[in-house]
Amino acid sequence: MDASFVITWKELLIAGIIVLAVYIAELLLLMSSGKSIGLGFWRRRAENKELVELKNRLAALEIRLARLEESGDSADTLGEIASNSYGKAFNLAKQGMDVAQVAATCGISRSEAELIVAMQRNHLH
Repeated sequence: MDASFVITWKELLIAGIIVLAVYIAELLLLMSSGKSIGLGFWRRRAENKELVELKNRLAALEIRLARLEESGDSADTLGEIASNSYGKAFNLAKQGMDVAQVAATCGISRSEAELIVAMQRNHLH
């Protein structure tokens, strides 16, 4: 008795289609359950990049602070510098300067300049 087992191309193709259908069904099930397959990797990579950037900015600020402390500037002097920047920004906003110019001229962030310009506009009305 010669019992041979032969798989035809047709049977192999059907088996491949069944395996592919099971894989697609599993993929759809994972996606519908809220688990992301590859997005988590890219999201973590972007977050790590932002974290590295924030660490670098913090290190630069720490260096600047150390230099200011070494130069003998007190907290009062630093507070005066900050208040002078904001006072100057308020005066520039009063003169009608736009947000970008106020921020660049006074060395403050754009959001701070937007707040000062908005406060000045509300003050005039």
